[in-house]
Amino acid sequence: MKKEFIIAGVFALQFIIMGWMYFHFAPSSENALQADVPVASAFLDTANVKSAVVAYINGDSINAHYQFIKDKEAQLQSNLKGADAEFQREYAKREKEAQELIQYAQSKQLPEDEARVVEERMAQLEAEIQQIEAKMSGDIAAKKEAMMKELNDRVKRYLERFSVEKNIDFVLNYQEGIPIVLHGNPAFNVTAEVLAGLNQEYQQEKGKK
Repeated sequence: MKKEFIIAGVFALQFIIMGWMYFHFAPSSENALQADVPVASAFLDTANVKSAVVAYINGDSINAHYQFIKDKEAQLQSNLKGADAEFQREYAKREKEAQELIQYAQSKQLPEDEARVVEERMAQLEAEIQQIEAKMSGDIAAKKEAMMKELNDRVKRYLERFSVEKNIDFVLNYQEGIPIVLHGNPAFNVTAEVLAGLNQEYQQEKGKK
C-alpha cells in the first residue's frame, strides 16, 4: 500500500514538472503565429534595413510620345472608320426596305394578316440594326482592351529590365488627374530614359516585321 502511494506521488510530481515546463517554454500562440508570417527580405535585418530606391515616370509623356500608342490609336481609328462605313451600308439597306414597306402599307388598305407581316418585318429590321451596332461596338471595345493589355505588358516588361539595370526598387507613375506621386524630385524622374528605351525597342520590333 505504501509502495503504491509512493508511485502515485512520483507520477503526480512528473505531471506537475511537465506542466510547468510546457507553460514556461512552449511558444505562445501569438509568437507561433508571427513565426509563420513571411518577412520581406528588406526587413530581415532590422538593424540594417535596406533603403528603397524609388523613381517615377510621367504617364502623360508616355501616352503622348510612345510610338506604339500612336500606331495602335491610328489602327483603332481606321477600324472605327471601317466599322462605321459598314454600319452605314447595312443601315441603308434596311432603311430602304423599311421605306418600301411603309409605302406599300400606306398605298392601300392591307388585310389584317398582311399588315401583321409588315409590322413584324419592320420590327425585325430594327432588331437587326441594333444587333449589328452592338456587334461592331463590341468588336471595337475588344480591340481597344487588347491594345491596353499589350501596352501595359510592354511597359511592365521594360520597367522590370530597366529597374534591374538601374538598381531601382519602385517605379511610380505621375499623371495629370490621377497623381500616384504627389511630389517628386526631378532628379528621380526617369521618364525620358524609359520612353527612349520603349521607342527603341518598339522600332526594332517593327524593323523585324
